[in-house]
Amino acid sequence: MITIAHLSDLHFGREQTQVIHNLLASLQEQRPDLVIISGDLTQRARSYEFQQAKIFLDNLPYPYFIIPGNHDLSAHKLIERFFFPWKKWKQYISPQLEPCIENDQCKVVGVNSARRLGLYLDWSRGRINSKQISHVVENFNQTNEKKLRILVAHHPFWLPTVYLRRQLIGGRDKAIEALSQAGVDIILGGHIHIPFMKILRGVIISHAGTTVSDRLIEGQPNSYNIIKGDSKKLTLISLEQENQEFTIRQESKFIKTGKHWHPYPKK
Repeated sequence: MITIAHLSDLHFGREQTQVIHNLLASLQEQRPDLVIISGDLTQRARSYEFQQAKIFLDNLPYPYFIIPGNHDLSAHKLIERFFFPWKKWKQYISPQLEPCIENDQCKVVGVNSARRLGLYLDWSRGRINSKQISHVVENFNQTNEKKLRILVAHHPFWLPTVYLRRQLIGGRDKAIEALSQAGVDIILGGHIHIPFMKILRGVIISHAGTTVSDRLIEGQPNSYNIIKGDSKKLTLISLEQENQEFTIRQESKFIKTGKHWHPYPKK
């Protein structure tokens, strides 16, 4: 059984120091085998924000896996955004935008869904294109079926109705069909700053809220998720900060039948 901590939307530049301390204390209790961070490491992609984020990552006492989000592209330096969009990310965080790791329990593949520009006014929107879908499918087709298969993308593959105005990831329908057929078990994301879980085409969609920033939606505290289990049974735990500590808000269990996941026990 593997234990994974899923963080998202840290937004260094708007981080809360005490919440970071509370998070590290909580992670020490959970003792994850891996920490996954699903984008928006910074607030405005400024150098000092990336430097602060790097300090956090360097002091994280666990292996970590990280992809960028739309806030990791500069919104105010347009020459940088259009011509050198990932220069700071590669300088301070990682040379990779779409990492892939594999161990004896799982395979994790990252997709960079952030775009420097798009045919819409809201450039915070993201998408997954055909080339990325093929890359992900090829990676998972080479994976032992006994391993947990995890895709990480910043933008959402599903949203509660009240948040649909924030837009699903572009290319979602084509992607989810291919990912389901490839046996992807769970897709992790962020962007919306709310935690939620949903089964779509037999794949578990799990999003984390903003873990340490002050960019909170009203009524939604800082949060992160814990994933425990294997390729047949999973427990997803959502933890929220309350009274200076992260406590369990919700615990959901899932079981896999054939290629599809279901709530457990089945309703």
